[in-house]
Amino acid sequence: MLTHLPPMENDAKVAILTGNPTRVPFMAETVGTPDGEWSRRGFTLARSLRADGEPVLVCSTGIGGPSTAIVVEELIQMGVESFVRVGTCGSIQKHINAGHLVVSTGCVRDEGTSGQFLPPEYPTVPDFDLLSAIAALARDRWPLTHVGVTHCKDAYYAEAPEGFPLAEHWSRRWEGLRNCGVLATEMEAAALFAMGMIRGKRSAGLFVAVDETLTDQQTLDAVGEAARIAVDAACSIGAATRID
Repeated sequence: MLTHLPPMENDAKVAILTGNPTRVPFMAETVGTPDGEWSRRGFTLARSLRADGEPVLVCSTGIGGPSTAIVVEELIQMGVESFVRVGTCGSIQKHINAGHLVVSTGCVRDEGTSGQFLPPEYPTVPDFDLLSAIAALARDRWPLTHVGVTHCKDAYYAEAPEGFPLAEHWSRRWEGLRNCGVLATEMEAAALFAMGMIRGKRSAGLFVAVDETLTDQQTLDAVGEAARIAVDAACSIGAATRID
């Protein structure tokens, strides 16, 4: 039973997830021909038809793991088999600049939602086939693409902790993550990967590194290209339930 997403007839097996609901119509148009849009309880869901007629869903998750887990669970109830989070991230490494793409191979679980589903020592990782397809296509279409471990958190402003009681902790934390080679930080992938793993569905994450040097239009253009890459990759390998 859907308690958050709008009830609708669905035949799509692939869903693109993005945090910002205002990006949903743009992304639906970017990946195909829009074929309906619905909203409920702050979530926006759109259906798009690719050139070959294959349907794809684009759905907003809001910010953070709790709402992302809700969206994934309810989209699974609707029959979706493959999920790709396409959104923005903050770079941790000095060689990753605004406008670069980041493909996550797994998350540092610095958030709470994944811990409601998996023990703390268990990693959250994307589906290997979907990750591989996205990484290959991204590197072909967007040369400034980086592939590696990413960080997932609950507190957005922990990126700039000055003045907070735990400022020293977070400053050391970011330096440690940088020294470990963690590429970037965002707020939804750990929950998505956890849900994909426990439900046996494909999941992956493709992020655009952003900062104040990018204009809104540049960010939107990069997110749009990332969405095209994600959909093309997901559809190229099929949307069958993962079998390990």
